[in-house]
Amino acid sequence: MLDIEQNFNAQDLDGITMPKTEEVTNNIITLKTRFGVMEIDRDKTIAMPQGIVGFSQYKEYGLSTPSHTVLDGFMLLQSIDEAELTFILRPYDLNSGLIEDKDIASAMKQYSITPDNLAVMLVTTLRQVAGGIKKTVNLRAPMFIDTNKRQAWQHILSSEQYSVRHEVE
Repeated sequence: MLDIEQNFNAQDLDGITMPKTEEVTNNIITLKTRFGVMEIDRDKTIAMPQGIVGFSQYKEYGLSTPSHTVLDGFMLLQSIDEAELTFILRPYDLNSGLIEDKDIASAMKQYSITPDNLAVMLVTTLRQVAGGIKKTVNLRAPMFIDTNKRQAWQHILSSEQYSVRHEVE
């Protein structure tokens, strides 16, 4: 279902001094982010025509699997234009039933995404709490990605049945 080629590598920041963003050859951009140094291939980025709620000016992102063990099962959405702007995403299981099929179908129709090219991601928040880290996802505003066109949209669902802080493991 989620068949998006990762397009950057993360490395440890220890001892590395570099500018926040640096364009290098072959369309590779190197970013110093809070998750490490990332190399992003511009030919494999994801365009977000409307941006993300609250960050509409940023329209181009790289997608990767983080190396941090606390983020196993999650992905990182890294802005190309702002090294400090990274979103943690959780791939949504279409069979979970957390979002009604009719709402997913409506968004797919709106963005002209075919079932074979659909990936749905949930923006994730991590909070330090007594005894560990609390992970929540925003079910009200999932991201719909067309894996073929490499375009994505954050879609706001109108129903209040969807929590913006749905707890996950």
